[in-house]
Amino acid sequence: MKKKKMTIRQALEQLDYPLTYKKFSKTFKKIKKNERRFFIKLLKVYCSEIKNHELVYLASASQLNLNQKGLVIVLADRLMLIHSKERAKIIHFDEIEFNKIAQVDFERMDESDNDIYGSLFLKVARKNMGTKNYNVRGILKEDLPKLTEFIKMKKS
Repeated sequence: MKKKKMTIRQALEQLDYPLTYKKFSKTFKKIKKNERRFFIKLLKVYCSEIKNHELVYLASASQLNLNQKGLVIVLADRLMLIHSKERAKIIHFDEIEFNKIAQVDFERMDESDNDIYGSLFLKVARKNMGTKNYNVRGILKEDLPKLTEFIKMKKS
């Protein structure tokens, strides 16, 4: 009997955090083939930014806006947001250090997906430009308090 392949979200939920990046990058073997291509495309962008033995404290599938899917990866000293449209070649990649985050908050109520997911709000200070706001949707409700507490703890 064949093993049933998972979606990106299901594969990320089953991981035991923290884990090394090397182990994290091997999760694509468990993902359905059509989503695996998208996951590998995202993985190629930030693999040069992360060292193999660096710990991943949390990873979640998310949406930066309504038509871009991607990942949020929490490392020891920074947060990575990487999003793209599935068929597009353009990939949006933001690496945010915790000390540059001015405000962090979350909202558990999201109209879509049967109230399972919520939103993470980030206000990031940028050099010579003021602040930039991020509204990251589609993160599991039970991960939101842990994520915001981790960011607040690392920020201070």
